[in-house]
Amino acid sequence: MKTTVFSLILGALVLAACHTIRPVEPAQLTGSAGVQRVWVTRADQSTIAMDLPEVVGDTLTGILHGEPQSIPLSDATEIRARTAAPMRTAAVIMLVGGLAFAGLAYMESRPDVGDARYCGNAIGSRPAPFTSCCPAVDTIPC
Repeated sequence: MKTTVFSLILGALVLAACHTIRPVEPAQLTGSAGVQRVWVTRADQSTIAMDLPEVVGDTLTGILHGEPQSIPLSDATEIRARTAAPMRTAAVIMLVGGLAFAGLAYMESRPDVGDARYCGNAIGSRPAPFTSCCPAVDTIPC
């Protein structure tokens, strides 16, 4: 159970590292900029999330709670959007790759790995060392 929870938390952190929320200029929302959602902070410090934003003139239009909504840009103190973070993504890839390599190198250097004895009836090819100690069952370790 602990491993599953840890894996889910680690996976969420890795996925979150690939994006960041940063301020955007209204000019970046003109036309089809590809931004799906923005967070608008108003002068009273309230924040709203607006889907499918677009700036038309001096007005930010979009979908708020399923309804079309317009907000004058003069009412917005900050507009933030989720964007890709390529440097964070590269850092996560290098970190995960390095940890995987370190884990494999550790397993390869362990003295108790790779020298197991095999039991059997000497039929077929077996890696050395071979011990014929389990005549009835071929899979029981010696």
